[in-house]
Amino acid sequence: MLGVLFLALLHELAADEFECPLGEPFAASLGDGVTLQACNWEKSPGDIVRTGPLQLVKNGILILQLKTDHEGRLHGEYTVWDDEGNVTTSGQYRGGLKEGEWRITDEQGNTRVIVYNAGITETPEN
Repeated sequence: MLGVLFLALLHELAADEFECPLGEPFAASLGDGVTLQACNWEKSPGDIVRTGPLQLVKNGILILQLKTDHEGRLHGEYTVWDDEGNVTTSGQYRGGLKEGEWRITDEQGNTRVIVYNAGITETPEN
């Protein structure tokens, strides 16, 4: 019972810190300790778009953060963390396409950089 109360309190604290510049915040449990936090905006009657920030939190640790535009396409910073809180992937989206420098770190700590222009790789992927 105490564990359920703690998780509910943790969920409330995380939800309080999550802000939606447009639309209404919502949270949903995805199982295995993962919670989705996002924003729903009613663009027009009956047309709901997930817009703005989106986060996945696993057992209190942020593991994915991204943003979407008013059409629901990925737009802005994109970051993924492992279970220990280390960044494993980071980059930018523009209009749903990867843009600019992306950093990807493997389990051994090796980081590679891939550069994208409108979703097309400008540097070879190894």
